[in-house]
Amino acid sequence: MRTFNFLKKRKPKVGLALGSGGAKGYAHLGVIKVLEENKIPIDFIVGSSAGAIIGSLYALNPKIEEIKKIINSRGWSKSISLLDLSWKQGLMKGEKFKNFLEEVTKNSSFKDTKIPLSVMATDFNNAESVRINEGNIALAIRGSASVPLFFKPVSWKEHLLCDGGLSEPVPVEAVKKMGAEIVIAVNLDNSSYFKNKEKTTNFWDNLLLTRYFHCLQYHLAQKSLRNADIIIEPQVGYLGSIGWQKLIKGEIEDVVQEGERSTQEALSQIKKILKIN
Repeated sequence: MRTFNFLKKRKPKVGLALGSGGAKGYAHLGVIKVLEENKIPIDFIVGSSAGAIIGSLYALNPKIEEIKKIINSRGWSKSISLLDLSWKQGLMKGEKFKNFLEEVTKNSSFKDTKIPLSVMATDFNNAESVRINEGNIALAIRGSASVPLFFKPVSWKEHLLCDGGLSEPVPVEAVKKMGAEIVIAVNLDNSSYFKNKEKTTNFWDNLLLTRYFHCLQYHLAQKSLRNADIIIEPQVGYLGSIGWQKLIKGEIEDVVQEGERSTQEALSQIKKILKIN
């Protein structure tokens, strides 16, 4: 019996919301690796801060092993060389970081992506979230990853951009606005930080002010996750706020593996919702 195309059920569009989190963002590599291996479709990507970096590279070239090679070979382990000190609006100007981003993204624009992409930032003037989906990708990432006090904010159109994690640490609503019907959200601001806080040895993460910040980020992330269909939460809180040691030494494999483990844990739920055998 002949089957008519219009009778076939359309597959839902899947969006991937990649959360902020400094060096914890390496876990996104493991998440995407498992999704890719299991042929889980990704129709839209939105990233905040660290999620913007990984999400943008994958949207431009949807081959996770190649993205890992870029990260391992392009000097990410020498991130200290990207520091350009500033005495206004932040400790670093961020120009070296932007130049580096232009190199690894090949100075591409959003129209060059193979998967539709948006990058989330926060307007430092009014605290509103800003979804960027046009223009230069490196500039958008630079704005999204501009952690206050560390990096100077970035001027873009009428906005002054800073860390996307300050308004949408897990950009679920943003990827829904792009057209996603099923959202897979990756939250790095989860309870694992509080479970591991006693193991943290660096000065920054032992400040009480930093603990207060983590409390705020945790609750903001929980609010962002309310409309997610699948939530993946890699247990990488031991890295603390930024994870400078991992960034400088390039020791990322354990973080990547935790991304893989947490996604494997959620895989049966993902396949059930998407009706994949």
